[in-house]
Amino acid sequence: MKPVYLTALLITCLSLKALHAQQKGAASGQQLFATNCSACHGADGRGGERAPNIATTRRVVALTDNDLESTVKNGLPSVGMPSFGFLGAEKISNVVAYLRVLQGKNIVVSVPGDAAAGRTLFYGKADCAKCHMMHGEGGFLASDLSTYGSNVKPEQARHAIVDPGSSLEPTAKAIELETRTGQHISGSLRQEDNFNIAIQTPDGRFHLYKKAELARILHTSTPIMPVDYGAKLTQKELDDIVSYLITTASPSAQHARRRSSDADE
Repeated sequence: MKPVYLTALLITCLSLKALHAQQKGAASGQQLFATNCSACHGADGRGGERAPNIATTRRVVALTDNDLESTVKNGLPSVGMPSFGFLGAEKISNVVAYLRVLQGKNIVVSVPGDAAAGRTLFYGKADCAKCHMMHGEGGFLASDLSTYGSNVKPEQARHAIVDPGSSLEPTAKAIELETRTGQHISGSLRQEDNFNIAIQTPDGRFHLYKKAELARILHTSTPIMPVDYGAKLTQKELDDIVSYLITTASPSAQHARRRSSDADE
């Protein structure tokens, strides 16, 4: 096996293991949160009479897990929050894992398929990497999917794959240009104003044209992404790709990649 593939396989395995640990921790943290935190912060974390909203307040959501764990452990005496150091490191970590679920930042989901097989499909049969980037690997024409699965449910990801034309942004539609010299160019829209237009072609190159130089500009309703994945891939293969998208975007996967990178140095 190639070193790059072995590294990717290791990351996937570590990610799956860490994701299962995260799910277990959040489940335990739910009861701990209910017992120790909900009386002040509310059962949903959105605040109560004695403590503020910690589920949707941007300042709190932006804190790192380490910062949150430190706050739970040491408390905030200046605002009346007691210390919960008596819970111990593992339970405090579980409380923070559940808080992340309330925040919607790290949704705990049960992935429907095999993430490792999904990675093989992403770079192989499904050819997703031809257009999409994933953690530095892949194409440039379509959106970077490195973090796409972090806050998406499996059914949403599946729908986006089998019906890509259901809700398209302008940059996700194919655009066709014809110059006054008869040259035809197609790709995805990157920028447009009254005088200029920029597109990106499948080879990753950007092309900027003055509109006065063009004979025709056709904004199509056709998605850049293939529309036949529902027929091209089996139900299991779709589940596997969805699992890969969700698992590789999780914080546990990011941690696993850092560990792998550190090990390679």
